[in-house]
Amino acid sequence: MTRIVYSIYIDIPEDKLDAQPPHKGDKEDKNIKAKREFAANVDWLVEKQQEYAKNINADYKLFGYDNDYKNYQQWYYDNHPYITEYNIINFYKIHLMYKLKEHYDEILYLDVDVLPATDLDFFAENDLSDGVAIKKNAHGMTMDREYLARKQANYELGYSNGSVRSPWAKWSNSMALCMYYDHPVKDIPVYNTGIVGINKYWLDKIDYFNNFDEILKDMKELKEETPSMWPPFVQEMFGWDNETIWGVKCHINNVPSNWLDGRWHTFLNEDLPIPSKSKLIHIINKNFSRVREWYEENNL
Repeated sequence: MTRIVYSIYIDIPEDKLDAQPPHKGDKEDKNIKAKREFAANVDWLVEKQQEYAKNINADYKLFGYDNDYKNYQQWYYDNHPYITEYNIINFYKIHLMYKLKEHYDEILYLDVDVLPATDLDFFAENDLSDGVAIKKNAHGMTMDREYLARKQANYELGYSNGSVRSPWAKWSNSMALCMYYDHPVKDIPVYNTGIVGINKYWLDKIDYFNNFDEILKDMKELKEETPSMWPPFVQEMFGWDNETIWGVKCHINNVPSNWLDGRWHTFLNEDLPIPSKSKLIHIINKNFSRVREWYEENNL
C-alpha cells in the first residue's frame, strides 16, 4: 500500500489578494494576516508535517510556485480571469490529488496551516475504503424565512452578510448549483477540504474535473444572471469555491463521506483552549505563535 501526505504553499502577491473580513476577534483583513503569518511560520509547519509523514511511513511532498503551477494558473487567466488567486490555489490542490493517485493508493492532503499533534497513523485510524475522510464544515444551514429576512434586512441597510468563503455562502451556492443541474436536494453538507483522506476509487467516482470548464461558466451565470430566481443578498454570496463543487460532485455522484471528528480535524478559528486530544489542528485564524507555544509546552 503506497501512501503520501502532501501540502501546498504559494505566497500570493499582495496585489492579487482579494479583500476579506477579519477573523473573529481581529481587525485585520484575514488575507493580509495570513500572508504575514505564513511567511514567519511556514518552515516550522512544513517540518512538523514532514515528521508526521515519516512517523506513519508515508511519503511527503510540498508543492509550490513551480512551472506546473504557473501553467495551471495561466489556464484560469486565459479562460476565467474573474477567479481569484486564492481559488486557483484551492482548485490546484485537488488537481494534485488526481496526479498523485497515479502513483499512490491512499492520499492525505493537509493545508499548510494544519499542524499534526499525534503519532497515530491517519491511514490506520480512518478506513478510506468506507468513503472520503473529510470534515463537515457546518451544521444546520438554513433558508427559513426568519433567517432570510434578517439577511435581507442587512442587505437593504448596506451591511455585509459575510464572506463568500463562509459556510453559508458555500451551502447556498451548492444548493443553487444542484438545482441548476436538476439535482434538487433538501440539504447538502458543507465540506472543509483543509484535510482530506482519499483513495483512487473515490477520486475516480467524484470525477471532480469532468466538465469543469462548463461548471465554472455555470457558476458565473448563477452569480451574474439578471433577473435571478435568487434574492440579491443570496446571489452576491455565490462564487467559485472548490468546496462548493466538491459538495455538488459528491451529491450527484453518490460519494459517501467518512466524517472526521473534532480530534482528526480540530477547527481552530477562535482563541479558545486547544482540546488536549487534538490530532490534526487546522489553524484557521493563523495564530501560529499561540499554537506553537501550546505544542512545545505539551512536549509534542
